[in-house]
Amino acid sequence: MSEEEYRQKLKEWIDKNRSPELERKVLFDTVESNNYDQIREWQRKLYEAGYLGITWPKEYGGQGLDPIYEVIAYEEFLKAGLPYGRSLGSIGLMVVAPAILKHGNEDQKRKYLRRILSAEDIWCQGFSEPNAGSDLANVKTKAEEKGDYFIVNGQKIWSSYAHVADRMILLARTGEDKYHGLTMFIVDMKQEGIKVSPIHQITGKSDFNVVYLTDVKIPKENIIGKIGEGWKVAMTVLNHERFFLGITMLFASKIVIDKLGLKDQNLIDDLQGLEAFYKRILIKLRNGEDIDVEGAILKLVSSELLQKIYEIAITNNDLEKIMEEKWYLGMLSSRGRTIAGGTSEILRNLIGERALKLPK
Repeated sequence: MSEEEYRQKLKEWIDKNRSPELERKVLFDTVESNNYDQIREWQRKLYEAGYLGITWPKEYGGQGLDPIYEVIAYEEFLKAGLPYGRSLGSIGLMVVAPAILKHGNEDQKRKYLRRILSAEDIWCQGFSEPNAGSDLANVKTKAEEKGDYFIVNGQKIWSSYAHVADRMILLARTGEDKYHGLTMFIVDMKQEGIKVSPIHQITGKSDFNVVYLTDVKIPKENIIGKIGEGWKVAMTVLNHERFFLGITMLFASKIVIDKLGLKDQNLIDDLQGLEAFYKRILIKLRNGEDIDVEGAILKLVSSELLQKIYEIAITNNDLEKIMEEKWYLGMLSSRGRTIAGGTSEILRNLIGERALKLPK
């Protein structure tokens, strides 16, 4: 099926199946609904229609298509204002699945991937800690080897949906070396020794959490990759996450500019430049090439652009309009987008080292 045929078929499916309850009133890459059952059902519907796991192998519930088709799906669902790849199932789809597909064993792929697509399992992410956010390799959560299992003690923070999650992808320290002393685990969130404390956000929601792990037992079969290769797994995850975060914010920016009728030439120039760069990335995807530092660039520029747009929206409209359209929620949420997936400062360092070959 050609790209255009696929896009048209998807548009027709969206028109027939769109859910008014889930359509965004906030012009941003998130959803307002706190009805998790409703969000699960929507994700299941997408999976059954063949619009999730588009690039995943068919034997694990995917469609086995080229990455360009997944990009098309992101574009069209974002244009329609419908959740896709974000919200409740986002950690499983954007973080866990890429890790398992590239580094997991066959048993893990067959056990977890299909359940991620169907939203039977909700996942959370145990990466950041109070003293290990931007410097992720500084994690202190310790996993001590005890024969055929590990005992884990530590604390994680900013863990989205941990309060409802079935499982966690956990980065923990198994050795002294900063990078080679890290291992990636799968954790059952329903077992003893795990305490979850929601964080009240400035938007009024509480999707983030602090997770405390006390003598949590993890069998060795739950290691993703090998002992000491957790940093390599984490980099796979972050490259994928940054690219698709960038896509969502690029199209959110386009939607907001069109909706508000903004004529600021600097903003329009920034958007057009970002779109041109995005089209270059699509050429790489069509040629079967991997996305590396380009994902970081897309995420960095799109997140800062979206912040600028919302600042203008808030500044140039009266309070009644801001509250009615809920632009204030978009503005508040956009602040976190220069943090999630790597702060702007960290991404600038990464781009300088990898793309510009500057010294560390």
